[in-house]
Amino acid sequence: MSVEAIECLEAPWRDGRPSIHGLVVEALAVRGATAEALRVEPLREEAREMRWADGALDNLIGRKDDSPRQTKARRLVSAIGKTLRHPSGGSAAHLYELLRSGDLISIIDETLSLLVDEFADRRAALAALARRLVLEAPDVEPVKAGVALLGVSGTPDDAVLVSTIGQYEEITLYSVVALTKLLTDPEPAIWDLAKHVYGWGRIRAVGRLAGTHNPGIRDWMLRDGFRNRIMYEYLAYTCATSGGLLDAIRRDEVDEGLLIAAGEILSALVIGEPGKGIEEYADGPAVCIAYLRHMAAKPVRHLRAIDAVLDIQKLCEEERSGRLHGRPGWGAQVFLDVRSLANAVLRSPDVKATVEAGLASDAVFSFNLAAAIAPSFGIDAWPLRLERQRSCRSGQWYWLMQTDDAARIDQILALAREQLNFDLIGSGPTIGLGLGPEFADDKALEYVLQDLRRFPGKGWDLIKAGLRSRTIRARNMAMNALRGWGRGSWPSDAEECLRLAAEGEPDKKVRQRMRDFLDGRLGD
Repeated sequence: MSVEAIECLEAPWRDGRPSIHGLVVEALAVRGATAEALRVEPLREEAREMRWADGALDNLIGRKDDSPRQTKARRLVSAIGKTLRHPSGGSAAHLYELLRSGDLISIIDETLSLLVDEFADRRAALAALARRLVLEAPDVEPVKAGVALLGVSGTPDDAVLVSTIGQYEEITLYSVVALTKLLTDPEPAIWDLAKHVYGWGRIRAVGRLAGTHNPGIRDWMLRDGFRNRIMYEYLAYTCATSGGLLDAIRRDEVDEGLLIAAGEILSALVIGEPGKGIEEYADGPAVCIAYLRHMAAKPVRHLRAIDAVLDIQKLCEEERSGRLHGRPGWGAQVFLDVRSLANAVLRSPDVKATVEAGLASDAVFSFNLAAAIAPSFGIDAWPLRLERQRSCRSGQWYWLMQTDDAARIDQILALAREQLNFDLIGSGPTIGLGLGPEFADDKALEYVLQDLRRFPGKGWDLIKAGLRSRTIRARNMAMNALRGWGRGSWPSDAEECLRLAAEGEPDKKVRQRMRDFLDGRLGD
């Protein structure tokens, strides 16, 4: 066995498909310096209707493992050992197939532990094999394995390769772990990687930076590190504690950027799950008061900051029965101070003017946030939402349906009949989930259907379209609406429409549910 033999091995994975590494390098060149998620689309043997966000599956807890982990790990280690001892197309093909079809995340710890024990004297050859997998493999799972193997066998010089491939968020988790093993001080490399990923990759990378003493990393955590495309709640607590939010917000002068970011962190902590909530944040009371004092001392011109004040105010209005009752630090004086300061902020003319400016904005995010907080200032944003939907400037169907006014529902239904393509939506049932921009009308119908259950007799033509929709979710939403109406409110042709829908329904569970409806069993 030699490094040269591994490097010269005619690898069976080189089958004409582009390597993941090559795709990542190309995607990095396309993205350039923009702060956007890396778009990498490997060629897949099977097209999938639903595609998980990059890195999502490896972050799920309790994944199914169809055999004992130690057994799977030993099988993989045995295949690696055979390839190292007898490099050949056959041994490499067997190893690659195990890696390609396996579930590496479920056995990675056991595998690396066994490798360290059994191949301590063959690290150079193992590293050579790992590099080839990272650089050449056209499938994602073997690349993950290559990164993990490189972490226990490579040298600090491999950190660049590991960091580059790690910008593909399907692999970031493995790169972060590998960097901790390759480098004496991995924090700068992990920080740099964290700044170039925006979804599950950032969540994993920032988690590894928890407890840092690096002032640059701490400041970044407070200003940007918590932001990700999944949910800010995953990182708000980590960044507040590791970034030293209390010390930063207690300064006499706090710049607007930090003030906005602090508000976003506090809003995420108020929401809490799936991350830790504000009740678990020991500095929470002091940070809330310090934040509100800054907000009261200067004009507020940012919607996210106003939103944070409203979140804190609402939280502290529930102190007698809410989740903060009896929590350390959340005493009567704190609640009183929070309410007084929040009220002072929200009474400022600048605040309402900022909300009104947001309602007039062409930016979708600004309008939606302003419309969400407008009721707190006595502003009815519903007519503005209707006008934006009518002019097709942004999708407002979900928010439009959040009304109890039957006359407004009539306006929504009239607009839906005008804007949605019901021939396309009702073109026949499939087992598809309806993902992607080509299903925009289907998604709009779902938003309308999910609240029609509260308005018996209204929108039967939309429900009929939903029953023969090309998406499973819309068909279920249509049945939910009928269930909410109650059988006594069904139109005369409802049973016949349900019968025909059940006859043509391709999904077993949906078909049975339709039959239950026909038989008078209206349960879910």
